[in-house]
Amino acid sequence: EKYGIKTATCIFCETEEEAVRAARKLSFPVVMKVAGRGIVHKSDVGGVILNIRSEEEVRKAFRNLMSIPKAEGVNVQPQLEKGIEVIAGVAENEQFGSVVMFGLGGIFVEVLRDVSFRLLPLTRRDAEEMVREVKGYRLLEGYRGMKGDVGAVVDLLLKLNEIVERESIVEMDLNPVFVYEKGLVVADARIVVGERKRFDMEVGDISFFFNAESVAVVGASATPTKVGNSVLRSLMSNRNLRIYPINPKADEILGLKAYRSIETLPEVPDIAIITVPAEHVLDAVKEAAVAGVKGVVIISSGFKEAEIEEGSLREKKLREIAKKYGIRIIGPNTFGIVSVVSGINASFTPMFSEVKRGKIALVSQSGGICHYIMHNFRDLGFSYILHLGNRCDVDFPEVLRFLAKDENTDVVALYIEGTENGRGIFEELKELCRRKKVVLMKSGRSSVADKASLSHTGSMAGDYRVFVSAMKQAGAVVVETPTELIDSAMAMTRIEAKGGVAILTIQAGLGIVAADIIETSGGRLARFGEETVKKLKSLLPPITLRENPVDLSFSGLNLHLFAEVIDAVCSDDDTGIVIFLYAVAPPSWVLPSEVIRQIMSRITKPSILVYSSTPENYAEIKNVMKNTSTLIFDSVERAAKVAAILSSKRNYF
Repeated sequence: EKYGIKTATCIFCETEEEAVRAARKLSFPVVMKVAGRGIVHKSDVGGVILNIRSEEEVRKAFRNLMSIPKAEGVNVQPQLEKGIEVIAGVAENEQFGSVVMFGLGGIFVEVLRDVSFRLLPLTRRDAEEMVREVKGYRLLEGYRGMKGDVGAVVDLLLKLNEIVERESIVEMDLNPVFVYEKGLVVADARIVVGERKRFDMEVGDISFFFNAESVAVVGASATPTKVGNSVLRSLMSNRNLRIYPINPKADEILGLKAYRSIETLPEVPDIAIITVPAEHVLDAVKEAAVAGVKGVVIISSGFKEAEIEEGSLREKKLREIAKKYGIRIIGPNTFGIVSVVSGINASFTPMFSEVKRGKIALVSQSGGICHYIMHNFRDLGFSYILHLGNRCDVDFPEVLRFLAKDENTDVVALYIEGTENGRGIFEELKELCRRKKVVLMKSGRSSVADKASLSHTGSMAGDYRVFVSAMKQAGAVVVETPTELIDSAMAMTRIEAKGGVAILTIQAGLGIVAADIIETSGGRLARFGEETVKKLKSLLPPITLRENPVDLSFSGLNLHLFAEVIDAVCSDDDTGIVIFLYAVAPPSWVLPSEVIRQIMSRITKPSILVYSSTPENYAEIKNVMKNTSTLIFDSVERAAKVAAILSSKRNYF
């Protein structure tokens, strides 16, 4: 109670007579609970007896409780007035250290798993979001005569910061906590003191990888199907780059003079790309380090990800070389890195040399995800495409720090499978999110995906819910698919929105579906003011939807009326984004491409167009709209998900 948390009075008793005296002192009714250092969860062993109303019941309860294995005594407490039952706890997480959990008690936490997580220390905003995030929040807010003091719950969570830090707590369960209309009481607590997990990590500079002027390719090959050949062809797209193929059996490869080793080169290259078989990688990296090369990108596989002892041992030795010589290593098991900004394609995929330059940096733990995104989003512009592979040295924290300072990047898209230092990512991500917009996808939600990510990248995916909660706490937007990842990143480069989503359509079903997706995905629909609703009702007939979503139906074919509806919606103070949905219905319900452009240009707020038609017609619309700021989708789901993120109740931007 020295931290200002009200708790139930508790008297520890080792004998039956002590228990009787304690009950008299506290006044009936009382609660009796088994006490023992070897008993973790009292309720699981029948160790809690409620509503004890007489000395005889005290004696009977004492004997029952002391018969439980590992019982050392009994705690006697007053029977508290029943309030809304909640639970708060702290635990040590392997990836993040101290994690706090909150949920409503009873069935909500035990069966429905209705809990929220954040990392300590908490801000008031973190604590408020934790409380609102659980589905049972409605009970605290007020439901059927029940209401809880939300402010007191938030204060309780914030006090955990100080308690955990000062008392060196590694585990704490406050369960149950009874929340009343005014205040709360902790009815039971279990606390474990110990050494808290620390995360010490040096985050070094890696900018030289992306500003290199000279590159050696160890394992360069004249055979077109070999990785060493592909890497050379990728690098040769930059005619200003000095490229040195390393192959002791060749004199020339792809018109470039070949060398026997790095030490025979006319200069020390800035970086080296390693493509030799795994058993030769250690020698190649050591040679580069001794020669003074700043960093290497190891494309070769056969390390920790291979799940063989030899592979793990090789990776351990790579880390030792990096530490001894100060050389930085990206990989192993990476397809490479691409700096679109400086025109360096240090990967085994020459097509990445054709990537359009833009403001999105893609950082991925999977090369396959990078290639999937490039095939499906060729029109987008990127600053960097980075595949970190096994991360034996350079890891997410270094990349996040580099991008935080990079003037060529506005939005960072992250694909993460697992990490051994989640706290390091969290701390760097917080700083990055203060400067850039960040969208993140984390795989490993299912047990199958979790196991696959381990074999894929040699890392522990960890608890998905804790990881995602931490990333949101840092300020990132978290999505669930690669398509959402890039749709969101694209939207963030083009739209700044403050307010809710206004939906316009001439086909009601499209608008209703969009509204459902936006709200269930955490977004917010615009709440039109009285004047806006009055204006819409004066413009549109009763057979249409005249609030939000707004369905103009056949009235939408009257372009003058359509323009007035747009003006009314855009002038509303709560409109932050306008989305117009249209599915072409030939021959009677067709809006020509130029009319679509006029409609969208009339919208004065950030806008999204959903246009459903034939591939040829959709391509025509995209061409007509290509120099506008409007986002265009052929999918209601994709557009609504983006609108939800941009209008999220949590203002990320």
